Amino acid sequence: MKSKFEHYPEKPKNNELLNAHVILCNTHDASSSFLDLFETTRKTRKAKGMATDEEQDLLRAMLIFATSGLDSMIKQLIREALPLITKMEEGSREVFKKHIERKLNTSDQINCKLLAKVLVEGDPQKSLIEELVADLTLSSLQSKDELLKIASYFNIPSNELTTDFGLLKEIFDVRNQIVHEMDIDFNLSNRSRRTRRRDDMVKYTNEILRLAKVFLEKADHKLG
Repeated sequence: MKSKFEHYPEKPKNNELLNAHVILCNTHDASSSFLDLFETTRKTRKAKGMATDEEQDLLRAMLIFATSGLDSMIKQLIREALPLITKMEEGSREVFKKHIERKLNTSDQINCKLLAKVLVEGDPQKSLIEELVADLTLSSLQSKDELLKIASYFNIPSNELTTDFGLLKEIFDVRNQIVHEMDIDFNLSNRSRRTRRRDDMVKYTNEILRLAKVFLEKADHKLG
């Protein structure tokens, strides 16, 4: 289906990014489906004013699928593109080097298990990159800081991803309220769910899809 959102990605030049591109395209499709359902439901019942709880759930699902798609796409980039970028980009190598230093030096002691593994491998660099990939794909993206940290491994400056860090924090705060709290506001006397407006949720979803597209394009550029 045609995306109902902006920032639909073009096909990357490098084959290592094709799987990530597929993930992002499907993210557009899934988020668009939820928005289409929301609008169809509103139109069918000739609704005006505040959306019902059920309609707001469609908006919540729309954003959650967008953030999940961003997470999945970036993890695919970590697996398939980061190993190459680490070998090509000086800035990426420096961040990689510091990561390994932290892994080897834990609580002022040498990580003997990791050191032994690397020393017996036929290709120590490859082994360390596999450690890096495993570490970075272990947990999901749940905050602005985690996203920008991952970007640093690709040598992507934070200001090339976004200049509105407040908006990015706001989006992840909303995401976490929905995922971890069922969007319930426990400060209210009746502990009801937070109200989610269509325009806000569409803005958040568009921004997540824009970030994903920029991340993909930056990786494509770095791979040449």
